[in-house]
Order: sequence, then C-alpha cells, then structure tokens
Amino acid sequence: MNNKLGLTSGFFKNPTKESWESAVAAGITDIELGLSHDFDTEAILVQAEKKYDLLSSSGLVISSIHLPFGNPWDISMLDNLGREAAIEKYKVLVDWAAEKGIGIAVLHASYEPIDDEERQQRLETATESVKILSDYAREKGVSLAVENLPRTCLGNCSDDMLTLTGNGRNAGICFDANHLLIESHKDFLEKVGPYIITTHFSDYDGIDEKHWLVGEGCVDWAEVVELLRQQGYQGRFLFELNELADPNTEEAFTPKDLVSRFKEVSKLHSLY
Repeated sequence: MNNKLGLTSGFFKNPTKESWESAVAAGITDIELGLSHDFDTEAILVQAEKKYDLLSSSGLVISSIHLPFGNPWDISMLDNLGREAAIEKYKVLVDWAAEKGIGIAVLHASYEPIDDEERQQRLETATESVKILSDYAREKGVSLAVENLPRTCLGNCSDDMLTLTGNGRNAGICFDANHLLIESHKDFLEKVGPYIITTHFSDYDGIDEKHWLVGEGCVDWAEVVELLRQQGYQGRFLFELNELADPNTEEAFTPKDLVSRFKEVSKLHSLY
C-alpha cells in the first residue's frame, strides 16, 4: 500500500513557493485546491488561478478541488430557484477543474442546521442534486466526491452517504476522518469503503470536528489505514489541516513533521 500523500491548499498560513517546495521534499505530491465561498464564480476563479499557478510551479499536482459551501451553496435547500442557481454555479467551477485536468471535485451535500422535520425531504433533494452534478462532472472527466459531514448536516452517517451517492453509482465519497460523531470509523468504512475515492485526514476528540494534527486525538490511524486497505482503496491520503493544528502548541509544524507523524501513528514506516 503506497498511496500518494496530499495536502489542502490552506495548509500554510502564508504560502510561498519555497514553503510548498518543502512539502514536495517531504513526500507530498498532491494538493486539494480549496475554493472561496464567495457566491461570485468570477471572483472565485480569479483566486483559484493564482493558487493554481503557485502550487503547480512548486512541483505539486492539483488533483482535486474543494467546492464552496454555505447557505447559498446548499444543494439540499427546498427553495428550487436557489438550489438551481447553486447547481449552475457549481457547474462553472467543474468546468474550470476539467480545463485544468483536475480529476476530483469534493462536495458538501448540505449546510446546517437541518431540522428533523425537514431532514428526509432535504435528503431526497440533495440526492437529486448530487446526481445532476455528478452526471455533469462525469461528462467533463471529473469525479464528484460527496464528503461525510458532522452534526446535523446531511451525510453524518453511512446510511446518508449511501443514499446521497446512490450506493456509489451516482457519485464517489470523500471520507473525512474527523467528521464522524455518531458512528465508528470501522462501521462507517465497512459500509461505504468501496465508494471512497479520496480522503480528508485530521484528528479530533470524537465530540466535534477539530482538524487536529494526526495522533493528537481519538482516531486509531492504524485501524483506519488497514480498513481502507481491506476495501482496496488506492487513492490519496490527503490531510485537511493547517500548520497550526497541533492542539498542544502554538508553534507551526512542517509537512515533514506531518508525514513523519502519520507514518508513526499509522504504522506505515516502510512505505513512505
């Protein structure tokens, strides 16, 4: 098992070409480019182009984008006009990813809070939206990955994820290890593992998302990696955290520190 290692584009507080080159030297090959949550796609793409140029010039492969999220972007909203507007804007961003040769687009299926009395209808609405977007993305050569989310969001358990993705037929899954609050990693991965196409790795306390440095929370990383191996996962181990994510210090850690820690806690010393 020699999965590529990746980082979110938000890892460094003040990113430079030299800082990203240090990530490459540490063994990071892939980047997920996080897009602004602005509802103006032109403004989003101006920023995205700048990030893309810096990252690619540093020797990194931008292999995914994280689509915007928030109230105006909520594809589960029951306001049809608002939902259709969000979908059309998402399509513009997928077009940009396709033009750049970026193969994965990560999507949140809802914002929050989701009221219990609306949950089923919102889940059905989001499932329909996911299929529309995934079909569109597939035609462009981009795979849509629906991310599991915490708290009251849609996608907070494996059953939601199977519904939203049509049991993996309509879309893939982005497994976020620090978002599971009502289900164990083992139970979640055993149910949805075959449909996972990318990851967001960070640690937490099991109570709420924290995006901590791996090894500083409750995640059993050796178990998670082994479960993914058993499911045949060959995608990236992509870390969604920043350089100040160690809860025990205000000092920044480096990509080299992160890779070393991950090898230690996941027991993958011989593979990286």
